[in-house]
Amino acid sequence: MSNARKFLADRRTEIETHPGVNHLLLNRLATAPFSREDYQVLAENHIPLVCMFTSYLEVLLLRAPDSAARLWLAKVLVDEYGEGSDGHDHATLYGDFLTACGGDPKAVQKGAVPRPAFEFIRTHRDLMRQRPFLVGLGAVGPGHEWAIPKMFEAIIPGLRRAGFSEGEISYFTLHVEQDDDHGSWLEEALADYADTAEAQAQIREGAMASLEARRRFWDGVQRAIVRYRQPRAIRPDGPLPRSVPKELLITAWDGIPGARRVETRLRSLLRSRRPDIPGLLAHARSVGR
Repeated sequence: MSNARKFLADRRTEIETHPGVNHLLLNRLATAPFSREDYQVLAENHIPLVCMFTSYLEVLLLRAPDSAARLWLAKVLVDEYGEGSDGHDHATLYGDFLTACGGDPKAVQKGAVPRPAFEFIRTHRDLMRQRPFLVGLGAVGPGHEWAIPKMFEAIIPGLRRAGFSEGEISYFTLHVEQDDDHGSWLEEALADYADTAEAQAQIREGAMASLEARRRFWDGVQRAIVRYRQPRAIRPDGPLPRSVPKELLITAWDGIPGARRVETRLRSLLRSRRPDIPGLLAHARSVGR
């Protein structure tokens, strides 16, 4: 096995065991009952990621150092545009899933992108534009195409348990099949470059940055589902336990009439400062030109 192939094989093992790919939420989706309304919350948070993915590939296609790399990226893009799904691009397929959950894809397109998705997209936008080409390729290859089949294999059993038909979840089942191919294609592109320590470091940087962003994204989706189920039970306090003074202050704040309305208005104000999906796409493609 060549040095490059050995490096890539080791990365597959590292990715399969990463916390972002084995998040607690995914494990719960695989084993515990979730309602269609729970999946609607997930879908409304996840659809911006789906809509933005082709923009990452488009940026990398323009930055690719040679025609071989452009060829592999173009093959993935053709599938994302709908070649392998009866002409339906993947964002459209995901919109069908959101509709099956009870959501409104048109309303989601017009609304501000949820914070977990916005932070994920911002991270990847920077990886594609501001870091070396191999960092971006590491993010969309190992970071996405190698990771998504394993994540979706955890989600699909829960979708079936919730009563979705095979047609309604075709976005997920299609990606388990297609992304194995996409991952192999991008691995061929990576194998041409991953023969130096510097190149390997850049590829791994992109993959790990993407997966860490994915872990934070699933954290955010999990909080959103809990907030939907128990709107008064969750607070975005971060990973550290609350101190006794902070606990007392929160308890006092929660006892003030109207305090939660103030929090809701503040969250609404912060949300209004985030762009919608068409705005993010327009910005991504204008910069890419």
